[in-house]
Amino acid sequence: MKKLVVLGLATMFALTACSDNKTTTETPKATGDAKPAKLSLNWSVMSGLMGNVTLPSADKDFVKKAIEEKFNVDLKIDYMVTGKEYHDKLNATLAGGSAPDLFIAGGAESQKYINDGITANLSTFITKETMPNYFKWVTKEEVDAYQLKQGEFTRGMVPFSRNTYASWYIRQDWLDKLGLKSPKTYADLTNVLTQFTKADPDGNGKQDTYGFTAAGSGQNLPFDFPQWLNNGFVADFMIVDNSYVDNRTDLKVQGVIDQVVEWNKAGIVDPDWFLNKPPAHFDKASQSRVGMFFTAGDKTVALDSVATSVQNRTKALDPKANWQPIYPLDKPIMWKYNVPTDTFLISKATADKSPDKVKRSLEIVNWLESEEGFLLTHFGQEGKHYTKSGNKITLNVAAFEADIAKAGNWLNVYAAFTPEEPNVLGLELIDSRVSDHDRAILKTVEGFPKHNALPPVSLVPPAGINIGDFRKEMSKFHAKAVLEDKSGKNWPQYREELMTKFKGREIFTEYTKQLNSVMKDKKLNDFK
Repeated sequence: MKKLVVLGLATMFALTACSDNKTTTETPKATGDAKPAKLSLNWSVMSGLMGNVTLPSADKDFVKKAIEEKFNVDLKIDYMVTGKEYHDKLNATLAGGSAPDLFIAGGAESQKYINDGITANLSTFITKETMPNYFKWVTKEEVDAYQLKQGEFTRGMVPFSRNTYASWYIRQDWLDKLGLKSPKTYADLTNVLTQFTKADPDGNGKQDTYGFTAAGSGQNLPFDFPQWLNNGFVADFMIVDNSYVDNRTDLKVQGVIDQVVEWNKAGIVDPDWFLNKPPAHFDKASQSRVGMFFTAGDKTVALDSVATSVQNRTKALDPKANWQPIYPLDKPIMWKYNVPTDTFLISKATADKSPDKVKRSLEIVNWLESEEGFLLTHFGQEGKHYTKSGNKITLNVAAFEADIAKAGNWLNVYAAFTPEEPNVLGLELIDSRVSDHDRAILKTVEGFPKHNALPPVSLVPPAGINIGDFRKEMSKFHAKAVLEDKSGKNWPQYREELMTKFKGREIFTEYTKQLNSVMKDKKLNDFK
């Protein structure tokens, strides 16, 4: 689903101050009189916005054409939505000895690739001089802190949205029909979801709806469940009482498990929640099969102005449908501000055999992060899909809808390297589709209280320990407790096994040391 960027809100009207509005968009190699030798490049990319995305035929893919002509390459891109299936496919490709020249991976996965020697050291390739546009989105200090070993550049931080748009969404029309008030506490919420399940909110005379759904991808107890927040856990980690807390493995997770089990036993949760893979939970919401769901970042799900939003898909079946953001718990903080999660990496095989491919790939990435590349990959072709006057970008809605939004939202494949934040480049988007309804939703979601989870440091486990392997074991224990034990009573035992056999205590002791190295005030307590 294509994220719609709306700069109609006060916080997003603040344009980045630029002393020079000119943007470096081309490199001498790519635009000089003598073109460099033609190269074939193979990339593998992912993002959370690639569900149901399809690239058009070559004659309609104006981004691919621009890249190939500008940089004299044949570019092949494999793309998938972020998740296990993408990484499984990437792992199979890497194991087969045909690593992509450039690929995007999650933070934990990138650590394994780096430790396994699959990726190249990019210290000489990625600098402010070679990639000036990249460093408009991230700072050198952030990039340096993101490396596994200081002094080495083995992974590029994919630029990310700093603000977050986490929210639960609820069927306001179901609340109204059943005469229910918007829930403000966990007890209120449980009652509302029970009524959504048992009181026929869709009026079809059948008990075929559920209060809530989530997407566990067959492996996770996701943060979609409000039980996490209800037990004091905001996202994945925090500093509490001067101590680092890994939320998903804390002792108090026992309470989360017990409350999730209670909802499951009550039958108010979609029974497929554990097996659902994104965007299956959105699909079920769109089919009026559930009354509440969560998203950690997609701010477009309830917007009238996005043709493929959950709101519009639901209204196609039920014109009275009204999804609204909701903060259903009496807790002071709902979520955290974003931290980097995805990385771009270069194959060591490519760097060793064809350093020109590395340079060319990174020249393309730098261009994608320029004003020219950003506009083309987010809003289409100037004069056709949008017009530009000074710093104002006015979308031609009809052309954009026909060629891009309704043609598979295919620009998302190329937009994977930049968040939809034109204000970073000093630009403002004007989109006539944005209604007062949508502005109100965005303002509500932006206003939910958040906190900065940790100081800006890349937390790296001790040498030889892979955090991804640890998280897999953690997820197995979550699933066992919820689906097999149907109780949190064994969680202290599972947690101790995670801390000892699977080296969690070593990992989080190291995290605490790394945090202490950048803490300006008092040091953190030892991890327990």
